[in-house]
This record gives sequence, structure tokens and C-alpha cells, in this order.
Amino acid sequence: MAIPELDFLQQPLVDDMLDYDYTNHRYIPTINGVKNTAYLDLVVIWGSTENAQSYLELLSQVVYDVILSKVDGDKNKNKVLYYIAHSKEMRNLMIDIFKDSVWYNQRDGGFMLAYNSGVNLNLGKFMEFGIDKALSVIAQQKIKNSPLGNRVLKYNLNDFHYFATLDELKTFLVGKGVIENSQLDEIESIDDIKNNHYRYKIRGYNSYGLIVVEDLKTYTEKILKTMKIYDNSDGSW
Repeated sequence: MAIPELDFLQQPLVDDMLDYDYTNHRYIPTINGVKNTAYLDLVVIWGSTENAQSYLELLSQVVYDVILSKVDGDKNKNKVLYYIAHSKEMRNLMIDIFKDSVWYNQRDGGFMLAYNSGVNLNLGKFMEFGIDKALSVIAQQKIKNSPLGNRVLKYNLNDFHYFATLDELKTFLVGKGVIENSQLDEIESIDDIKNNHYRYKIRGYNSYGLIVVEDLKTYTEKILKTMKIYDNSDGSW
């Protein structure tokens, strides 16, 4: 299942609530966003805007580290990063998790405890603090209840092409080098097209009567490549 059209974002949405780190591919809550959702003034709490911003960048890193710790393999982790960046629903979930995490840290819990209390100075003993304690039980459950709670992302992030007629499909496949012009007269239905191309796979007709073709190289050609060559000017990711 692909990201639903009404849920899909062409690129990460940056506004007064969230900023986006295109180098590390993660949302970062804004100071004003925390004030509007968690009702906490981080500039007052941390003493300066710079300190508050550093805290939020660290918070973002920890939240993403926890999410990615539940995912199998680099390929699936990259897909999760792409999914979060391109789903309105996941963006709202991240806002909710950031809000909860800020509250959690202000109650002397969360990842700041892990950074500050690795050693119990009173007892002189090392304190075990796993990454599962970096977020609250509530935030952990929110992740578990979402598509991010699986070892493998269940969404199919491949691009899909849709064609109203067989002639439109044939024109597309010729342009992509899947079939030759000399073969066109032999194709009277999609069943006449060999469905073993390394990139384009015909999935048949959808419920709207459109012919569906899946681009099997979306990960390497779109997700992975654009993660490495992202250009802020064109919003390619």
C-alpha cells in the first residue's frame, strides 16, 4: 500500500511548528511550536535561544534514534525517514511525540536523565539506562500503534503510474525501453506484455479501471539517491 494521495507531502513541511534538517533527514520542533503545544518557554528554561535550539536538535536526534532502533536494516530505515518526511499523518505524530518528550524531560525523566545520570554519584554505581527509557511510555505506545512500530515499513513507497488506455500504456513502455515499436501491433491486451522487466511491473487494473504500473527502482532512483544529493532549492526530497 502506497502513501494515500491525501496524506502525501511532496517534500517535508516546514512551518512555525517544525523545522527540517535535510542533512540528517529529520524534523526538529521549533521553540514557538513547543510553546504552542507543550506550553513551555524553552528560552526561559534553558537561559537563551541558542541553548533552547540546541536542546531541540538533541531531542529530535533522540526521538529519531528511538524510532529507527525498532527498524530492521539501513534500507528500511531510509524508507522510514522518507515516509515521515512525506506523510501528513506522520508529521502530526512527530509533533505529538516531541510535545510529550518535552514534558517528559521537564519531569526529570527522558533522555536528559540518560545524559546527566549515567553514574549515580551518591552510590558510586553505574546506572543502566536503555534507549527504551529515552521516551515516555505514552510516546513509546504512540510509535507502537503507528506504522513506525514495525520492524519493516508496511507501506509500499514505490511510484505508481496510471493509464486510462492500452495505447497510453504502450506509448509509456516504448519511451522507457520496455518494449520495441515493432512489438506494438502484437499487443492487444496487458496480458500480451511480458511482465518481467527489472524496473516497470504491470500490476493490472485498479478499482477505477486504470492500468497500474509499479516502478520497482523507486528506492534507489528516488529515495536513496535524493537523500544523498538533496538540493534545498528544488525540494527534490
